[in-house]
Amino acid sequence: MKFTASRLSSGNKMFPTEIYLESTGLTIKIPGLFKGESKQFDFDHIASVEIDTPMIGFSTISIFAGGTQMTATGFTKDEVKQIKKAIEDRKLNSKNNTHGASLSVADELKKLKDLVDAGVITPADFEQQKKNLLGH
Repeated sequence: MKFTASRLSSGNKMFPTEIYLESTGLTIKIPGLFKGESKQFDFDHIASVEIDTPMIGFSTISIFAGGTQMTATGFTKDEVKQIKKAIEDRKLNSKNNTHGASLSVADELKKLKDLVDAGVITPADFEQQKKNLLGH
């Protein structure tokens, strides 16, 4: 998804700022006549997102990650809220997927242990399945 700052906002007259939301992170491009700035942030490394939405004028979004801050201005209130929500949703999904994967391996190991205790599979079978689950 691509968001482009308004050309009516300060600093965006000739070359407006662009924010690209991708599956693994976001990229902020602040072009310039002779020198531009571009930063890519992985969702996993974003510490916080702050937005400033004044009553009149354009909104600002600031991304903080690993000691780096990047601020972009010239977006509508709805755009910065949408960007912030997308970042928070993707961070949450990333954490849930990682947490869910570790739970499913732990659940599988528990089930296998129960099968060993019940005498359905041998301890050698358990060890082999454990190695497969843990990727060894």
